[in-house]
Amino acid sequence: MKLTACPLDCYDACAVVVDRETLKMTGAPNHPFTQGTLCAHLYRHVREAERIKAPRIDGKEASMEEALKAVAEAIREAGPEDFLLYRGSGNVGFMQGVTENFVAEYGAWTTEGSLCDGSGQEGIKAGRGVNLLLPPESIEQAEAVVVWGRNVSVTDPHMMRLLEGKTLIVIDPVRTPVAKKADLYLQVRPRSDFYLAVLLARFMYMEDMEDEAFLEERCEDADWYYDFLRTFRVVVSLHKCGITLDDLGDLLYQLQHKKSVFLVGTGVQKYSIGDQVLHAIDGLAAVMGFFGKPGCGVQFLGDSMAGFDNPFRFSPKRVAKPDAPFGRFKTVLVQGANPLAQMPGLAKVEQEMARVENLIYFGLYENETSAKARIVLPAKDFLEKEDLRLSYGHPWVQPMPKVREADVGIGEYELTKYLFDAFKLEGLKGEKEYIEAMTSQCVQDGEWLKSPAYEEFPYAEEFATDSGNFEFLEEFEDDFDDEAEGLWLITPKSPKSLNSQFRRESHVYLHPCHGFAEGERVRVVSEHGSVELPVKLTDDVREDCVLIYAGTPGVNYLTPPIKSLFGKSACYQEVKVTLEKIA
Repeated sequence: MKLTACPLDCYDACAVVVDRETLKMTGAPNHPFTQGTLCAHLYRHVREAERIKAPRIDGKEASMEEALKAVAEAIREAGPEDFLLYRGSGNVGFMQGVTENFVAEYGAWTTEGSLCDGSGQEGIKAGRGVNLLLPPESIEQAEAVVVWGRNVSVTDPHMMRLLEGKTLIVIDPVRTPVAKKADLYLQVRPRSDFYLAVLLARFMYMEDMEDEAFLEERCEDADWYYDFLRTFRVVVSLHKCGITLDDLGDLLYQLQHKKSVFLVGTGVQKYSIGDQVLHAIDGLAAVMGFFGKPGCGVQFLGDSMAGFDNPFRFSPKRVAKPDAPFGRFKTVLVQGANPLAQMPGLAKVEQEMARVENLIYFGLYENETSAKARIVLPAKDFLEKEDLRLSYGHPWVQPMPKVREADVGIGEYELTKYLFDAFKLEGLKGEKEYIEAMTSQCVQDGEWLKSPAYEEFPYAEEFATDSGNFEFLEEFEDDFDDEAEGLWLITPKSPKSLNSQFRRESHVYLHPCHGFAEGERVRVVSEHGSVELPVKLTDDVREDCVLIYAGTPGVNYLTPPIKSLFGKSACYQEVKVTLEKIA
């Protein structure tokens, strides 16, 4: 038996026990958080996915040696100025980043920003200085939990046990399974989370529910922030949220005199103003004095690299990931990503990618991008190489030792080593050196390793800002017309797929009020493109919304090819759509 960790892009980072003979995987029962259970993605869907079986060059099978030579030649032909590495995050093992060392040493281009959480991260850093993870043991001590734009049963199912016995409040445009169990559910309009956060903070002051001592001792310019909150008219803000004053009062009542935690998902920041949304939610928590105390805080995706000295080098030459200009480059290496399905503004992405002379795909599974690639390199899976798993949902760091030999494929370190040798570059350390450089910085906690940034009650002493205090949002910038005609597009994570991997969805989910029949095909249209999908009817979606799960083929023809104001993050939901019957 071998102890390892799940590599998939998920909060939980499950500890896994693998039988070396049968390769059967079970949960490690003594892990402090995941406690012996695994999700369906790992124990079922990974086995079903169509794995790349052999390297290809120009559509024909090739040996690994031939494919590697073709990769090196394509990079050499392009030169540093015309070569881009586009790296995804479907597999979040630490060693996925080792390829950045080659790009940095060669002087080529890489990406920055995120398709997922970049704007939210930026907003948190603006207020706190660094995004420290709120650990599960602190959440466990809460008396009330506000699940805000996060479908916990899908995104981090191991969190569900921590919600038991607590006052549960859910804020979400979709009536999720968690919402159906809530003591209070607010089905807010999409893109209204900023307004709800500032409304709540204002009413905390009005109802004398603010923590005066915390505001005076731990926050900068709290009096100014109250004046800022008063600039948002109550009636207008309630309308934007799609709720009533009674709804707001119910929420305040449920939070009164209770240690509370906010579990915030990426859905609230899939907009150009995503940083301001998270900053406002953090501001609400600061007004309530909910930092640095047991059972209190805000948990978003934690910065898993916080506290670490990263041993990898990164090129200073970067393009933004959400709107990467692929057409500028002669050679593009796509690693562990599927931009021809995942990126917003897909029609534009296709046009850009068509101009790339040498598209190289390096990954595990067949997808839209591998189908268009000139060179395809199969990767090793997490059982076939050495790696290290960090988590953005809990503080434990888990070594991932090699369990079996690979029948096909190459690891990220092996590819990097090949390229360093092919280009006669220096400076690459040994694979184990990189892993040990990380583990040596960890804190030993019994038989487990913890992040060096771990704090049981984050920010109990001070924030990582220049002032050492929490710093409130100072201005709000937004020019999107949320009253424009059309329906809001919502693109949550599917319970059956991960990004564009595994069992991808194929429907559009509509409220019955729109008059379409179950199974009827409709055309969903935005200013950026359209997609035709069969209908599934549900009362769980607001009447003014259209739900299409992330990873559904064609959904990103609808999404805008833009990035957030701060954080260089994708804005998948910054769009309204219309519905057309198909004759």
